[in-house]
Amino acid sequence: MTCRYCTGHHPIRIDAYPAGNPRASLVAAHRATTARAEAPGPVHVHYDQSTDTFAVIRTDTPEHA
Repeated sequence: MTCRYCTGHHPIRIDAYPAGNPRASLVAAHRATTARAEAPGPVHVHYDQSTDTFAVIRTDTPEHA
């Protein structure tokens, strides 16, 4: 299933935290909050099943030439 926040944007992975850590989703959410304060642009957390991590993603709009 495609993420509605990433569709039509250019996702950039900021950080990732191993899902084996019980606090990983909380740490990822905190990092996303920090990233929102650092620079403008939408930031959210994905669970990446292929790497079993919670990834913090910034979705920048694609640049058109």
